[in-house]
Amino acid sequence: MYKQRIPHTFRVANEGDITTSLPNLATSGGLYKHAGLEVMLDEGCTGNILVGPIIIETLFRFSKVRTSVTAHALERYRECLESSLGPDELLEYYNVSFVCCCSSFCSWLL
Repeated sequence: MYKQRIPHTFRVANEGDITTSLPNLATSGGLYKHAGLEVMLDEGCTGNILVGPIIIETLFRFSKVRTSVTAHALERYRECLESSLGPDELLEYYNVSFVCCCSSFCSWLL
């Protein structure tokens, strides 16, 4: 039903984030399935992104198999996503995405 209403969904996961693997088929008795196309972000914030990885790519490309609680931190997701953008793209993202309420915070972007 979800896929019929929202056919194009991405599920972003940091490499090693244990939370993104729960629940799984074993713990849910096969009753739960994650929505969307998985997008994996490289743990080292190198800007590498793997879209729609198959099991072999996940096992061989990423060093940790979802065992880290710290990889689930929002700041870690932000760092990994920002690392995939170039300086100009990052500046455009911050200019368009939100209105800055304190110029001293945003001054490092300029």
